[in-house]
Amino acid sequence: MAMRAEILFPQDMAARGVAMLSAMIDAAPIPVKVRDAYVGDCDLLMIYGNGHAIRRKSWAAHLQAGGRCVGWDLGYWRRELPDASMRLMIDADHCTAMIRPEPASRWDATRIGMREDAGNGHILLIGQGFKSLRVTNEPALSWEMRRLREILAAFPDSRVLYRPKRARDPGLIAKRVKVSTVGTIEQALSGARLVVCRHSNVAVDACIAGVPVVCEAGAAAALYNGDICNIPKISTAQRLAFLQSLAWWNWRPSEAAQAWTYLLGRIRAG
Repeated sequence: MAMRAEILFPQDMAARGVAMLSAMIDAAPIPVKVRDAYVGDCDLLMIYGNGHAIRRKSWAAHLQAGGRCVGWDLGYWRRELPDASMRLMIDADHCTAMIRPEPASRWDATRIGMREDAGNGHILLIGQGFKSLRVTNEPALSWEMRRLREILAAFPDSRVLYRPKRARDPGLIAKRVKVSTVGTIEQALSGARLVVCRHSNVAVDACIAGVPVVCEAGAAAALYNGDICNIPKISTAQRLAFLQSLAWWNWRPSEAAQAWTYLLGRIRAG
């Protein structure tokens, strides 16, 4: 029997989710059922926004029942374009465990140049968003304060630049910490000696910029680790290979047909 997909299309979905899922529905090479609420009668469940409380429960229920899940969320790069890129997820919040060597063609097509912006300056600490807090069930800023103590112990002479997920999120008030909500992430990375985050896409931005990373999860955990006292030396070749692979988990609505081909191939491969 051919694989079938249930695609959740609720009315409260963000415009970028509407664009991506609409494109996936139009390009679907397999039978799809489009619904605003989860039923669970198909092999594959596709959603936008893994952090959404209701859709996350549907995702978990489908996996527990033995189904396969595909998720979409804001992409690893070029998120600001009208045809904004979206990151692909299969059965997990991040593609970390499924990263493998891939052809360089998709990364090359982005024309994103790798940089060497690292310096001996500040350490950039990235805050968590409210969706992460809902998943981890931790008090606000508890992870950030724990990581800050580790940073100050390991790098007693460094200053810390704290960048919250959103400008309106609470700041981190501590000695030797400056809170910055202005400027681009590229500006924040310039001259940094290290980026520390939980699973932010800033880790990918740092990889492109050549700034060392400490992260606990997310796609970049396929390349970096979470140990502030044991930061691996990552070569330019390793960074490039990772980005070449990650490009196959980053798709625009206009590439929906290609995205279907890739994701179904990975699912059918087991």
